[in-house]
Amino acid sequence: KILVAIDTSGSVAEDDLKEFFQEIYHIWRQGAEILVVECDTMIHQQYYYKGQNPKVVKGGGGTDFNAPIEFANTKYKPDAIVYFTDGYCDAPKVKSRFPIMWLLSTAGAKETDLKGFEGRILKMN
Repeated sequence: KILVAIDTSGSVAEDDLKEFFQEIYHIWRQGAEILVVECDTMIHQQYYYKGQNPKVVKGGGGTDFNAPIEFANTKYKPDAIVYFTDGYCDAPKVKSRFPIMWLLSTAGAKETDLKGFEGRILKMN
């Protein structure tokens, strides 16, 4: 039971989103239950991932990582959170009650740029 948060802010390119969904597909193929939340400064839509990419991804504004973490802490209560992002934002102020992994897009920030982030940080390649 994984909450997958996708950063859909204006700084995330179409190629980044394609990269994110390719990785989500591989996680899903391993048998994980995946609830996707698309967010920039707030959650715009949520859905269970079933192997198909959405036709439209909503967002395009600024970036704030807090809403998905708060959603996980209070409503969804996953086994883990996987946050796909380009990494261009300050660390979240909300502390996750669940293990969290930050997956940075190939064109995004470096792992060392994410100061104050809890959890594991990996750069996609």
